[in-house]
Amino acid sequence: MATNKLMGTDIDRFNKVHTWFKPGDYISCIGYASRTKTGELTLKANSPIELLTPCLLKMPNKLTDKGIINNNRVLNYLVNPDSKQPIIIKSRIIQCIRQFLLQRDFLEVQTPILSNEGTGANANPFKTKFKDTEVQLRVAPELWLKKLVIGGFDKVFEIGNNFRNEGIDQTHNPEFTSCEFYQAYTSLEELMQMTEELLTEIFKTFNMTSILEKAKFPRYEFLPTLEQVTGVPLNDLSFDGLLQYYKRLDLQVPPNPNPTSLLNNLSEVYLESLSVSKHPNTPVFIYNQPELLSPLAKSSLVNGTTRVSSRFELFINGKEFINAYEEENDPYQQFAKFKQQQESKREFNDDEMLIPDWQYVQTMKLGLPPTGGWGIGIDRLAMFISGVERIDNVLPFGNLRDVLKQ
Repeated sequence: MATNKLMGTDIDRFNKVHTWFKPGDYISCIGYASRTKTGELTLKANSPIELLTPCLLKMPNKLTDKGIINNNRVLNYLVNPDSKQPIIIKSRIIQCIRQFLLQRDFLEVQTPILSNEGTGANANPFKTKFKDTEVQLRVAPELWLKKLVIGGFDKVFEIGNNFRNEGIDQTHNPEFTSCEFYQAYTSLEELMQMTEELLTEIFKTFNMTSILEKAKFPRYEFLPTLEQVTGVPLNDLSFDGLLQYYKRLDLQVPPNPNPTSLLNNLSEVYLESLSVSKHPNTPVFIYNQPELLSPLAKSSLVNGTTRVSSRFELFINGKEFINAYEEENDPYQQFAKFKQQQESKREFNDDEMLIPDWQYVQTMKLGLPPTGGWGIGIDRLAMFISGVERIDNVLPFGNLRDVLKQ
């Protein structure tokens, strides 16, 4: 009977041992690498193959059913290894952002996930109990990070998850990953420059050279661009004034309107759409939003009548990726803006109005230096770079609905 000289076993014995192996088994094989006569890379074993861990479930040859994929991400990664790529890309993006900031002497910190009512964003929080006290999961780390700046940490950032008790769609999940940084003595223009430098480094990492052909990303100022696109001046930002503006534009008023939703809708229809129609696949800055849209940003009077914030949002293909502004550092102005948010919430029953943090206002009285703040949605950037349409593709176990089934 023939004997395998390398493995020291006969053919029958070899076949008997190895017929037990199935797709999905983990095995150990010792030998040396070589190539066959046709050039195929192979391993010449000098001892029998050993079973390390058996796969006790049947491994399908292919998997295309979306329901099964969403309910069993582990199986999907094994059968469809290409599905791991967006997860890998997201990890590399996080590494790029972290290194960019560390190289500029930022300090990475972790702020509380559980706290009281203050949020730092216009969003519904998840609420729970600590003994007899109601607490909530953070919707953003902003106010904690700014408290650190007040405490003398001039450059801080945090990469982590936030939680918003809101709906799920292609670009939203109740749990998502962001990065926020805060740097003392930094202007809006400097924040724009840092954004261009960071995104350029990230795009170079992934060889997205077509985006880098322009030296700078396009910039559009909110109110002047709105008036230029519509051909209609906007001089009154009150609720009635905005309703009249919609009437002059013959534009449908969104359901349950309030001044904030009306301005946001104007931005979406006439400004954010420019990143689709004029600058596809290119980062676009929209800056100097009306003060009403930015209760935590520093603002100033323009043309003697309108208050605008020192803020920008960055859009790609109509979707927001980055929000940044010069922080309001006057505690009395911040108090007034928080009060305005409360009054709007009562008047318009808007659950998404920012929940004030009165303790933060008190802390501001210790002195917040002029500070630039910046935040990015990492999941969306990972979607854009990996070319996937849904946020669940860059979440290791999918969106919250998928997670609950696993």
